[in-house]
Amino acid sequence: MPDRRNVLIIEDDTLVGVGLRSHLEKLGHHVVGQAASSGEAVQMFQKFKPDLVLVDVRLDGADGIDLAGRLLAERPCAMIVVSAYGEAELVSRAASAGVFGYLIKPASREALAAQMEVAVRRFEEREQLRSDKQRLSQTLETRKTVEKAKGLVMRRMSLDEPAAHRWLQLECQKRRITIGDLAKEILAQETGSPKSEIRNPNQIPTPKSQ
Repeated sequence: MPDRRNVLIIEDDTLVGVGLRSHLEKLGHHVVGQAASSGEAVQMFQKFKPDLVLVDVRLDGADGIDLAGRLLAERPCAMIVVSAYGEAELVSRAASAGVFGYLIKPASREALAAQMEVAVRRFEEREQLRSDKQRLSQTLETRKTVEKAKGLVMRRMSLDEPAAHRWLQLECQKRRITIGDLAKEILAQETGSPKSEIRNPNQIPTPKSQ
């Protein structure tokens, strides 16, 4: 992989951990630490905020897949389960937990590199989709807020829709704020919010262009 990643290893077998660390460092990555228990894993995960996590499926008596799910719920990141077992039930559980890869031990450097690339790309694609969805949701919410504020301006100033929209635009330019923020202030004033600084539309003259 061309990009250097900060990687956390969650593995209770010291020798396996040493082998993974060696592979990762030769691939150009930085290992932030190796956790041998779920408690250590949580602490290191919170402290180092790794880009990628390699987690053993069986960890010092604990379930590595359950741990992976808990860590991902706390902070999403690229995560790969490393296991000596390839049963379909384990793979299915790992996928349900939200991990992005499943690697069978002993893992060669080439296999590790390939699995990491796939995991990181899948994670980045998912994060992009989530970001796009959030942005779309915010855009739709802003449009709803602007439409409500526009309706209030139309009623208060006896303007038609184009004139009300033009008034909102001119007010935004004058105050150097977004139309979404202006709409929120207008609606906040309508509900009596003390934080609103927008003047009452009834007291604002219609723009000369109208």
